[in-house]
Amino acid sequence: MSMRVVVIDGFDPGDPDRSTAEACVEALIEGGHEVRRIRLVADDFTPFMSTEERRYYHDEGSNVLVDEVRRSVEAVGWAEALLFTYPTVCFNPPARLKAWLDRVLLPGVAFGFDDSGRVSPGLTNIRRLGVVTATPHGRLATARARDGGRRMIMRALRLNCAKTCRRTFISVASGRDRNGSVTRRLSRW
Repeated sequence: MSMRVVVIDGFDPGDPDRSTAEACVEALIEGGHEVRRIRLVADDFTPFMSTEERRYYHDEGSNVLVDEVRRSVEAVGWAEALLFTYPTVCFNPPARLKAWLDRVLLPGVAFGFDDSGRVSPGLTNIRRLGVVTATPHGRLATARARDGGRRMIMRALRLNCAKTCRRTFISVASGRDRNGSVTRRLSRW
């Protein structure tokens, strides 16, 4: 079954592990999915929230102030699946990806509040959530450091998606060509 997938690409164009992101996009297209790509570094996505954005953060409906954020919000609204590709930096996603999460997944976009003040999911259109990361750290060291990327995206963000949202987390060794395993795992999407 084909899906509309947004790939949020956190790799620097000069990064040797960049081929990982390319392999992801190719595998999804070969799988018959419709793919849109947000290149955070190549498109120079601003890695911080402005004072004005912070001021209007909780004003649902009027908190999308910047064109780069608006484009991402529209892409997320169009998508049925989100795939994050990034290099792991100090056991976490890079700063630009964290900024994208903070600036795009706003109240009224990714979540809302009911009359009791409880959080309700806003990304119910997202049926599939995935991460493909290139990491210089071993599995044991990553587990000891509590793997910030896995916790942030696979657990916290997952709570805002459809109840039946399926998850895929792929961690590949940095500097090694593991694109075959990435392609194989994403072919099941």
